Amino acid sequence: MDNIEDNFLLNSAGLNLGVRQSLGKVHDVALPKWAKDANDFLLKHREALECDHVSRNLHKWIDLIFGYKQRGDEAIRSDNRTLFFFLII
Repeated sequence: MDNIEDNFLLNSAGLNLGVRQSLGKVHDVALPKWAKDANDFLLKHREALECDHVSRNLHKWIDLIFGYKQRGDEAIRSDNRTLFFFLII
């Protein structure tokens, strides 16, 4: 795979992005330990999103999040009752 443009994960401009609840400065995106670097993080996500399983099942996720399984009887049958409960209150 080609090198992905990963600089959007870095605050290379030194912008003031505020502070965390712990009072630490918000700066670069904190990567998980399984990612060697930002490029590795993006490559693994790209591989996951482009895999056959996702291609075969993406329409189901779209129905849960944006479609007819979002609320009502279909949401209950799909066990999608609490995922976005805060949106329908």
